[in-house]
Amino acid sequence: MTYARSVNLPYLPLHKKYRSHFEIIALLLEAVKGVGAARFSIMRQAGINCAQLNKYLKPLNEMGFLEMEMKNGRIMYRASEKGIEFLKQYYVLCGMLLTTYAGNKLTQPIASTVLPILQRNS
Repeated sequence: MTYARSVNLPYLPLHKKYRSHFEIIALLLEAVKGVGAARFSIMRQAGINCAQLNKYLKPLNEMGFLEMEMKNGRIMYRASEKGIEFLKQYYVLCGMLLTTYAGNKLTQPIASTVLPILQRNS
């Protein structure tokens, strides 16, 4: 299970209807972290469509967050070190938001679920 799914990343208690660009970037990087993934797999794991994928892949590659390689005639995408570093910083920020929110509104079980995941990803 990915960090994004375990924390329910797109549904942070910020009362937003849509995901932000940073949330989508984090979900994309989470999908290609490790061994990498093909386009369809990225779309499925990140919960985005083809148009959104096309919108984000090129800029992320140009910024150095993604690496592309050919495997068996297919283009595979993998998160670079820079992309992994972005993901870690994004999780730190989400953890700060959730910890603050948990201290004010939420019950202990949610905070106890999030904090170990953040510590593991540090």
